[in-house]
Amino acid sequence: MIGTRSQLRVIAGRLGASGAGVGIAAGITQVTIGGRIPNWSGNKAHPVALGLLTVALSVSALVAARTLRTAPPPGNETLTAITLWFAVVAFVCSTTVGRLWAIPGVLVLAAAGVTLVAFGWHHFLAVVAKNWRRGLLGVLGALELLMAVSAAPAMTVAAGLVAGGALIAAAVLTKPGRQTRVSLLVAASLPFAILTWWTIVTPLLTVVAFAIGVAATRSSRIARTEGGIAVPVDVHSGG
Repeated sequence: MIGTRSQLRVIAGRLGASGAGVGIAAGITQVTIGGRIPNWSGNKAHPVALGLLTVALSVSALVAARTLRTAPPPGNETLTAITLWFAVVAFVCSTTVGRLWAIPGVLVLAAAGVTLVAFGWHHFLAVVAKNWRRGLLGVLGALELLMAVSAAPAMTVAAGLVAGGALIAAAVLTKPGRQTRVSLLVAASLPFAILTWWTIVTPLLTVVAFAIGVAATRSSRIARTEGGIAVPVDVHSGG
């Protein structure tokens, strides 16, 4: 069984790396000639910005794919994060470069599926249940990215990309003692909320993100009271 899981991780890593490589090429194509091939590139108003976003997300998928093949193997939380990130990249980039994403999208989604099989659905659900607040914060970041790719003008697009990336980074950093950093990252979504105030949605997402970020950083540490004094407990120690 261990050997099978290791082999599946290798397969997932290869699929993810292949999809990321083709995705980088698709992003570069969008940047350089996207406006000349609208039927293939999705006929986007801002092909350069969207192409750069595709390249950045594809590079992040490549890093995730390489992580699958590290020694010692990544833990369940890392595998869950990689699975979800592959899905996010596949979904977001399907809106940035049109048909150019067909092949890399299939490969990256396949990598997500194989990664999930490699460590088991029950492990995946257990990690999601434990870290659902962090996951929700990351989902809000992905939503901000999706809104950014359809926004205009270029300043608003840039603000949306920064906001989405910051929320996703905040989801990764939601650990005890990191409240300040998480708050600063969530604050990075404020310019996009201000620029798109008329939609109501983005300001509301920012407020929700602040609430989730605070809740996630607090819930990462379990405290028990002994003699009226709160004593932090390491969740891995079984205490």
